[in-house]
Amino acid sequence: MKKIIFSFALMLAIFTGCAQKQVIVIDEPKAEEKKEETEPKIDGDIAARKAVVSSALKYLNKKDGQDCSGLVELINHENSQIYYKSEKLYKYFDNTNRSKAIFNMMKTENKLVTTNPKMGDLIFFEDTLQKTKRKTGSFNITHVGIVTQIDSDGTVHFIHNIQGKNRIDQINMNFADSQTVSGKNVNSYIKRCPKEKQKSECLSSYFFSAYAAPSPTEYITLSKN
Repeated sequence: MKKIIFSFALMLAIFTGCAQKQVIVIDEPKAEEKKEETEPKIDGDIAARKAVVSSALKYLNKKDGQDCSGLVELINHENSQIYYKSEKLYKYFDNTNRSKAIFNMMKTENKLVTTNPKMGDLIFFEDTLQKTKRKTGSFNITHVGIVTQIDSDGTVHFIHNIQGKNRIDQINMNFADSQTVSGKNVNSYIKRCPKEKQKSECLSSYFFSAYAAPSPTEYITLSKN
């Protein structure tokens, strides 16, 4: 009997006392780190340009400004003088034309561009007065407006004061000799066209001189087109 008890105890020791026990460790779930939500950054230049256009469009179909440079002066004043310092403009007059003085000042400050305009740019025209003949490369700036929109086909929409009223017209140098393309107005008439003149010589594209950005750009040489 003793031998049977001893054998049972020995077997119990073999199957229990020396067996390795597997320990399962369960990691506690980590708390997710909360990411700080940041508002998307708004480009300062784009925001300023949008503000300019919004400001200008308030006066669409109205007489505010009284003439082209008067409208630009009004928008410039409402937008913290984004284009030029009005108190310094007197230094840049070389005739009685304020639009030419604005052009001269922005040229001096390297703000002129001839291609790839952006919303909020100024747009300048030469020899638009009825009694003035178009002279190639004259840089006789007589008219100015503000770019409000640019289409994928290159059509530039601009607001300007013409004949005492603020309106939106178009210019597209890709179709400089055409008023319309596929039924779309791409170049507006900004000067009365006598019967003896070709219609293309009265379009906005014919009188175009340059654009001007609110901020300085790379120096450019204007072509005498």
